[in-house]
Amino acid sequence: MHKLLAISAAALTVISVHFLDFRVSSFVLAHAGKRFLLGPSISSLPDGLLLTVIIASTLSWTGYFLLSRRGIADRRTRFFKLIGISLPMAFAIKALLKWVFGRMDARVWIIHPDEYAFHWFHGGQDFQGFPSGHMLVFTPLLLALWDFYPRYRMVFLLAWLGLALALVATEYHFLGDVIAGAYLGFLVYAGTRRYSNR
Repeated sequence: MHKLLAISAAALTVISVHFLDFRVSSFVLAHAGKRFLLGPSISSLPDGLLLTVIIASTLSWTGYFLLSRRGIADRRTRFFKLIGISLPMAFAIKALLKWVFGRMDARVWIIHPDEYAFHWFHGGQDFQGFPSGHMLVFTPLLLALWDFYPRYRMVFLLAWLGLALALVATEYHFLGDVIAGAYLGFLVYAGTRRYSNR
């Protein structure tokens, strides 16, 4: 199952990078318009990913230690531990991979369409597109919620799909960035869950 998912994610990412990213972003640009995508309503949206990771991790570890001190080792304890480990790990992996791949942001591509490429080991500033950090960080969080609170799975799935769509529709990321970020987030979650279950 994991091998099939890995092959599918890799194939989708490669197909997207080589054939779909430019077309999808061009479609979004044509229908939304440069003025809207680069306008203050979209450009001024805050990137609170680091703050989200810090707050969620702090709350998770606080919950974990409070329950552990009382000798409680139930579903909530495992959930808090899983979130406390996976979110900072996902954020660190995101930062490293963005530096390694050095792919241009979709927003920068709008201004410099001739520079659509990866700039290896040149991450930072305008070259932080691949993989999507939001997908990499929020995928483990939503997968944990999916596993531990199955009653609300449809809500979590819609939130995940909504985030992916919003990142592409506002030209924050190319489609391939989002696919890669989602798969890497899955890997972080699967690895963290296996470790924490021990």
